[in-house]
Amino acid sequence: MDQPALDGTDSVADDPVESQPEQRVAWAELFFDLIWVFAVTQIATALAGAHDIGEAARLLLLFMPLWWGWVGATLLANRAGGLVDQALGRVALFSVAGCGLLMSVAVGGAFGDRALVFAAGYVVLRLLLWVFSCRLPGGSAGFRLEPFAVAAFAAAPLFLLGAFLDGPARIAAWTLAALIELIAPRALPAGLNHVRIETAHLPERFGLFLIIALGETVVAVGGQAAGIDLDGPTYAAFALAFVLIVLLWWTYFHYGAPAVRHSLEHSPEQARIVTDVFSYAHLIYVTAIIMIAVGLKKLLAYPLSVPHSFPELLLAPGVALYLFGFCYARWRMFGAATAQRSAAAVACCAIAMASPLLPAVATAASVLAVLLALNGYEAWIVTTHRPLPLLRLPRIVRRETQR
Repeated sequence: MDQPALDGTDSVADDPVESQPEQRVAWAELFFDLIWVFAVTQIATALAGAHDIGEAARLLLLFMPLWWGWVGATLLANRAGGLVDQALGRVALFSVAGCGLLMSVAVGGAFGDRALVFAAGYVVLRLLLWVFSCRLPGGSAGFRLEPFAVAAFAAAPLFLLGAFLDGPARIAAWTLAALIELIAPRALPAGLNHVRIETAHLPERFGLFLIIALGETVVAVGGQAAGIDLDGPTYAAFALAFVLIVLLWWTYFHYGAPAVRHSLEHSPEQARIVTDVFSYAHLIYVTAIIMIAVGLKKLLAYPLSVPHSFPELLLAPGVALYLFGFCYARWRMFGAATAQRSAAAVACCAIAMASPLLPAVATAASVLAVLLALNGYEAWIVTTHRPLPLLRLPRIVRRETQR
């Protein structure tokens, strides 16, 4: 397969596997995702009004429990299989969705008068996921040290405690809770080792969340363009923004997504792929796309202006972070990042450093040129069957595979 080969399947044996019916995404899961569409919009809207990097970091902190709530529900749906589209499965999924909606409504005031609403919604969400995890096949009726239990009984109570604190104390409590959420899947990988992973369903679900995030870029650009007078520079910015969004899609779905599914199907360490590539790398992708959405919105508003506010500077760093996410994911899957995506990420970092001195449209054009060059180069590699230029980190990979 040409596409997976671009992302390193040359290092993974393409052994035949027994054909089994694939688990498809259920209609209930698509309805569930609508809540997180709203959540992403709420985070992006708040980020567009951030005044500095500290405020942006606090807003992205709120995205962490929303993200892990979605990941937890998705992993449970993967375990449940066809049960998720039966009456009880739908009720379970929608109850979690209701908690997510409550949290999303509270995002704008989470560091103010809606802190308790946000935290309480998350506590209930996490308790529900833990209960459902225990009741699914392979679950345990007793307490077991695994990510769902740690999130429900360590991270979630810290969010609740933080709601009763003020200022730096609240931020400290919520940061600690987010770190626990972040570390638990990596520190307790055995929690996934006994779980059946449906290798068609999981890549599709995480790909759909990428579509949710990319949809926010479309809404940001279209919404901004619909509300202003259009002139030559604005039309140019509009065209740049649309092509850039298409290239973001292309970078993930044309080459990256097939490689992820291939890795999940053939890796003997599925739990590591689920944790490192799906949970962590996709968190990087989605965070980056939210930043890009804000940057594109500001691009349409001020195409010829030299950036004078923090949100106007988010476009190039967002694209750099997006590309670094692919480097991390491919390293975790195959033991090496590709040189071209690493170089493209570094180039976007350089553009980000220069962007305070450039008109917004020049920054967008520069980032677009990098993405065009990257995808053109990768297409050339595939069509000419040339070897990949790789940046290998073999020692770390060897230690993991020997465990």
